[in-house]
Amino acid sequence: MSRSRLLAPLLVGVAVLGLVLTALLGAGAPARSSGAAGLGVPPAPVPVTPPAPSPEAAPETPEPVTPTCSPLGLLVTAGPVDAGLGHRAVVVTVTNCGTAPREVTGYAGVEVLDPAGKTMPFTVAHESTYMVIDPGPAPLVLQPGESAVTGVSWSATVTAGGLTEGQALRVVPVPGDPGQVLTMWVDAGTTGEIAVAAWARELAR
Repeated sequence: MSRSRLLAPLLVGVAVLGLVLTALLGAGAPARSSGAAGLGVPPAPVPVTPPAPSPEAAPETPEPVTPTCSPLGLLVTAGPVDAGLGHRAVVVTVTNCGTAPREVTGYAGVEVLDPAGKTMPFTVAHESTYMVIDPGPAPLVLQPGESAVTGVSWSATVTAGGLTEGQALRVVPVPGDPGQVLTMWVDAGTTGEIAVAAWARELAR
C-alpha cells in the first residue's frame, strides 16, 4: 500500500476534529453587541427638580384704622392717592362729628409712619407743590356736620440716599386733638419730605 493512501484517512480525521473544535469554541463565546465591545451603558441621569423659591414676604403695613369721631368731636378721613409725573397727593378731610362748633384754622399736624407705626424722620413743609396749592391759614370754624379739606403731597424722586417710604399718615387736625392714622403708601423716593396745605372749605385751584 502506498504512503499517500495511508495519509489520506489521517488528514480527513484531523480536518473533522478541527471543525468539531471550532464549533465547540464558537458555541461557548459570549455574544457581542453591535456597539463598543465590553463597554457598559451608563444609566440615564435622573432629572432633578430645583426647589421652588419661597415667595417674598409682602411689605408689612400698619393695621387699617376704622375712622371714628375723636373725643373732641373731629373725624379725619382720606381719599385715594393721586399720581402725576412723579408727584403724589392725597385729600384729607376733617369733619365736625360733635355737637359744638370747632375751629380748625391753620395746618394739620402730619407725621409719616413706618410699618411698625413709628414716626419717620420726614420734613414737613407748609407750601404749594406741583399737585396742591396752599391757600394759607384763614379763620375757619366748622359747625356740627361741616367739613374742611387739606392736601398732603410729596415727590417720588429718587436721587441719592436711602428710600423714605412710609405706610401711613398720622393726622392731628388741630393742636390738642388725638392723632388719627390713615393707612396709605407714602413713596417719597429719597426726598424725605411732604407738604401740607392749610385747612380750607375746598381745595384751591
